[in-house]
Amino acid sequence: MRYWLKEEWATALQRDPRQLIEKLEGSQDSDELYCLAVAHEHLKQFHMAERCLKSALQQNLGHIPAVYTMALRAFSKQRELEGKNYLRRALRLDPHAAKTSIEFLRELRQMFAHTVRSTDLGIWLLKELVRLSKATENSHFNLGKLLFEKSHYEDAVQHLLLAIKDPEVSRESTEYLSYIYEHLYRGDELIEKSLELADQVYDRSDLFFNLAMVCQHDQGRPELSLHFFYLASKEDPQDPGLRFSLEQAAAELINQTQRVDSEDRNFLLMIAHLYQGALGVAKRYAQTIRNMKYPHSFEDRHPSRLWKQWLLRDEGALGQALRAWFGEDAEAEMQALSRLP
Repeated sequence: MRYWLKEEWATALQRDPRQLIEKLEGSQDSDELYCLAVAHEHLKQFHMAERCLKSALQQNLGHIPAVYTMALRAFSKQRELEGKNYLRRALRLDPHAAKTSIEFLRELRQMFAHTVRSTDLGIWLLKELVRLSKATENSHFNLGKLLFEKSHYEDAVQHLLLAIKDPEVSRESTEYLSYIYEHLYRGDELIEKSLELADQVYDRSDLFFNLAMVCQHDQGRPELSLHFFYLASKEDPQDPGLRFSLEQAAAELINQTQRVDSEDRNFLLMIAHLYQGALGVAKRYAQTIRNMKYPHSFEDRHPSRLWKQWLLRDEGALGQALRAWFGEDAEAEMQALSRLP
């Protein structure tokens, strides 16, 4: 309830609630009646608090703090229909309903000790904001989180996707979406959906890192894992852990590939040494690959979206190497390479 108090009254309430009651007793002003209600509530004089709230509404039916608080009191007494009616009215009246709803959610969680009931009422509240066209990116994020808590993953996705452009919650929204996608999708579909998400978000390092771990441990696809570790380290070059993970994945792929005889062997070794930072070794493997041209040969590699939208657009070590070794000037580059001792 204190959220809606004027600052001077909040200070007076903290200092001496009884003195505040004496000062405002007998007022017919709706704001002062509301302050009286909060003071009585603070002293656990709940009957007097409710009387003051009703008096505030008699003076002004549209007194937003009183309507919100009557909703809270109704919910605390298990009168859900009455509480929802009050809350629905408050949301319609309140020009800052999306911001206020965050405080209302805190009150619900305290009242019901983070139980299922507080989650269910929070979902209802935030869906009302959507219905009233008052939802913001932040309120969509909070709705997505609550739906996630209920394991309603597909419903959560649509709201979290609407929140990813808000800088305050973009990172968290991406983390939730990445986790949900791992539950909803498998194999190529997971990669496709995650890359679609990567096109939309600001902070991709965790998303790419999670994909790398899934490819490495769940899908057994070391090449894909390596590419995603590279993209993760590119997104956050200051994180030494990402660089270490990339180098470790490159070393593992080199060990695995050297024991396998396949058409892709030299290509994989080239990529792994390149990511590891051994540029000279990577060049020598590139020299043995005669039938690939940049970019067309790489666009056909699987998965297509990864190559077309990310790897072939890379301006770092990978992109520079592919253009130099397989692009229009590759022949001159390879001739120079062949003269190296």
